[in-house]
Amino acid sequence: MKYSTFLLVAMFCMGIGLFSSCNDNGPERQEMVDIKPVKTKETVTYYITTVDNLRAREGQQKSSKVLAKLKEGTIVKSLNEASEHKETVTLRGKSYTEPYRRVLIDDSMEAWIYGGGVDVFHSGEDIDDITSINNFKSFLKGMADMKISNGNAVLKKLMQLSSENPSTNDALYFLSKDYMDKLSFQGSLDLDKQGITMDDDYAAIVDRTYDMNSSRIGKEAEESGFLLTASEGMIGYQTDQYALEGAIGGIFSNEVKEYIRLKKNEYKHRLFSDAAISGSLEDLMNDAISWSNFVERYPDFAKAKESKNTQEYLKRALFYGTENTPAFDFESRLAKKEFRDIWNTTLETYPNAPFAKELYAHIQKLESNDWKFSD
Repeated sequence: MKYSTFLLVAMFCMGIGLFSSCNDNGPERQEMVDIKPVKTKETVTYYITTVDNLRAREGQQKSSKVLAKLKEGTIVKSLNEASEHKETVTLRGKSYTEPYRRVLIDDSMEAWIYGGGVDVFHSGEDIDDITSINNFKSFLKGMADMKISNGNAVLKKLMQLSSENPSTNDALYFLSKDYMDKLSFQGSLDLDKQGITMDDDYAAIVDRTYDMNSSRIGKEAEESGFLLTASEGMIGYQTDQYALEGAIGGIFSNEVKEYIRLKKNEYKHRLFSDAAISGSLEDLMNDAISWSNFVERYPDFAKAKESKNTQEYLKRALFYGTENTPAFDFESRLAKKEFRDIWNTTLETYPNAPFAKELYAHIQKLESNDWKFSD
């Protein structure tokens, strides 16, 4: 079937509002539900400062009196008011053009802070126990040495602080995840000193079949809430979503539950390795769809920037491939059959996908150029 003809069929499916394939015998697919943005009954937003000594001012001007200087990592509550004007400020070498935002500090002082110096920490129902959150922040800050074994202490602390309130648990999850992600990024492991070989052990870690109890480093990682990963001849750590979820007790908001599910899939599907697509194109398609639905459904999510970046990377890999798995042949520049097939499957299975129209345009452009990618 020519893609132009198929396009008309897919557009017809969109017009009658189908959220499933026009072909009932297609592959197993992600659930396509109503993906209109979700709003909680009363959305409360908390910010976290991303720079040290952020000025909290009396008014919404740079010249306004300074009431306090906030340390990096300070959590403040939004009072849902922003200045009409924006200022351009350079923070840590990056330029921001943002308004001033009115916030509540320590449940006692109202002030205005520059919007470029904060990120959204939580957006949803109000956190019922901000004291526990601040205590947990202090606990994390008190562990000065960035050691993988710190993860074990984090898991134990989470068990003590976990709540029946989903919003409090959401906040605990993101604080602990951010901290443990920093631990995991501290560097690769020296294989010769860790009881891991470059032969069977390395391959097993790549394939997600490695027995964590077979080496000292594997045992320590598992006890501390980490998994082992391997890429480009290096062994590293990755935060274990199951460990964090289990320590907190699994009571989260719907959006955080979905976010955790998607993060688990990242590990399970092992889509990328050494700048190549190492997983299946069908898993790439499903993950691209899932992240796109998530971004559209939860636009005010605390990790909206990260989620958007993940969505864009997956979508680009689906459309164009990666450096070591391009969607086209290097010599002829022709689109590879396996990519043309997965585009076909995507359109057939997900006619209402958030990026469906973009994919239609991508296919039409290639088809008009005899399926050759242009430089």
